[in-house]
Amino acid sequence: MKQLILSLELPPSFDDKDFIVSSCNKEAYLWLTRWPNWPNRCLAIYGDEGCGKTHLSNIWQMNTKAKYLKGQDFNTTDLETLFEKPNLFVLDDAHLIEKEEKFFHFYNHLIDSKGGLLLSSRTPPAHWGKSLPDLRSRLNSIPALKIHAPDEALLFQVIQKLFSDFQLHVDETVVNFLLKHMERSFEKARFWVETLNAYALIQNRRITIPMVREALFVESLAEIHLQPLPSTNLNLSSDQEETEIP
Repeated sequence: MKQLILSLELPPSFDDKDFIVSSCNKEAYLWLTRWPNWPNRCLAIYGDEGCGKTHLSNIWQMNTKAKYLKGQDFNTTDLETLFEKPNLFVLDDAHLIEKEEKFFHFYNHLIDSKGGLLLSSRTPPAHWGKSLPDLRSRLNSIPALKIHAPDEALLFQVIQKLFSDFQLHVDETVVNFLLKHMERSFEKARFWVETLNAYALIQNRRITIPMVREALFVESLAEIHLQPLPSTNLNLSSDQEETEIP
């Protein structure tokens, strides 16, 4: 009996060359390329989990050498530390910032010192419900660009790119089948490409529709590391013809 051994902890690549521009993210991407010509040198990008905010934030961070900080960490970080140069920041999950006066002073310092700020969150700053009027006014003035959920055409390109990174040639019909049965997000695209690559190696098989269907129905696949698969799933070798079931 063969065993499925998966390593699903590979860090994602956030290089600029790996970002695919499409209608769902083009506006936000173009705004990032206009740096430092942002109003008050501040910008906010927002969207649902898995839409690509992290990738875009990392592109800007790498290009500007900005500091990265989570909203939760901002609450406990001293202002003096925040004022240290370089005064360029990515604030991820910025809607979780609770210290409103501290955030207000931090924002004013960035403006006065000609720093830069990229905010990333699930909702636009105008919807964060801050109670401090001056802070609300500042946040409302920041351009906020929505990154929409990836459409099928974009995810198709992403999945093809990920398979190519593993030096795998996978037929377009297989990619289309996977797209119809997976959650549509960049994280899930990467998860399934890594999973199918590992599965194919263990099974010594090509990645085909029957193999993808088989993997999709392995319960709690993300938690399987050394668990044996049912023997009925292990009958096909790479030399055998795999009959496609409707």
